[in-house]
Amino acid sequence: MNYRPLLFVFAIILALLLSSVVHAAGSADNIDITVIIPDRPKGMFEPDKLVAGGSEERARIVFENRGAETATISATIVAPDLVSLSVPIQELSEQITEDGNTLTVSNMEIAGGKSAIVRLRVTPPDSIPMKTMKRFHITAAAAEDGSRTEYSHRFTIIPPPSWITYGTILASLLLVVIAIFAVKRFGVLEMFTTIDLVTIALLAALAGVVFRWFWQTFNDIFGPFGGLLFTIPVSALMVIALHLVRKPGTATLLFLVDQLVCMVIWGSNITVWLGWYLLEGAVVDTEVALFKMNYADTRIAAIIYGMSRGFIAYWLFYFLFAPTAWKICYAPWYSWLQIGLAVLGGLIGGSIGYDAAKKMRGAML
Repeated sequence: MNYRPLLFVFAIILALLLSSVVHAAGSADNIDITVIIPDRPKGMFEPDKLVAGGSEERARIVFENRGAETATISATIVAPDLVSLSVPIQELSEQITEDGNTLTVSNMEIAGGKSAIVRLRVTPPDSIPMKTMKRFHITAAAAEDGSRTEYSHRFTIIPPPSWITYGTILASLLLVVIAIFAVKRFGVLEMFTTIDLVTIALLAALAGVVFRWFWQTFNDIFGPFGGLLFTIPVSALMVIALHLVRKPGTATLLFLVDQLVCMVIWGSNITVWLGWYLLEGAVVDTEVALFKMNYADTRIAAIIYGMSRGFIAYWLFYFLFAPTAWKICYAPWYSWLQIGLAVLGGLIGGSIGYDAAKKMRGAML
């Protein structure tokens, strides 16, 4: 009897079984690699973008096992020369070795359907001449079958906006100089009585101390909507100040005192940016003049003042202060969401402030 056909079939079956056993034992082909940089709340910040001259950013590299069996993975992570790496203390600390911008992670036991995470700290260069695209190169190898997989992740380093920074600082100082000149030239402060100044100081203290503390304490609970905790009361206080004091420059003076209070209480250093911080008040005071000295005497005027203040304040933060002063790139959709919420907060706060101001003024008469 000829057994060769049977032996041939048996050999094929055996080969298939062996390959399935090797595959089941763990393979690099089943490993998905993901790089998250900067490792910040998802969606709030632009992914894969660092600003030269910015602070240290967190990064996260995820090795996910899509197979059914446990895989023992060793990985090599190579970062570009433009950035510098450091490794924080983490679960895999004892398995990570560092050699310049190359990290080696040995013997990661990753169960089927699970993942292992390597956390890094990435520091961008102090300066670069132009926007530059760089890559992380990652190689993962499985101990079981010697298979390898490679992954390359691109990210962008953008130059520090130095000329924009210096230009905005200069513009801010010019605004302060113009404000001082206007105050002296037109005798603005002389128009305010002692009661007016005390009223402004009290309202500014409420905004800069009480409501700012409340916002800082409970902001995280409300997530993206936390800004309403500050925009609503600040808009209401601004409308009350306009309605009670009824002098040109009231809003600007209110926010000036508010920022001075913040410098004293919270240690905020806004000296070189003071002109821009005053802009939200200057815009409202300009609107008061355009509305024929309507000091929030109507609900619609109060709402417009609150909304415009919210728009200016938050637009300046997300599109000027954040990228220029703090070198943080927020995702555009998140920036506009926060601006929209600030406008909504101004609408609500303006309406509340109008009702409160009417009652307070009625009690004073």
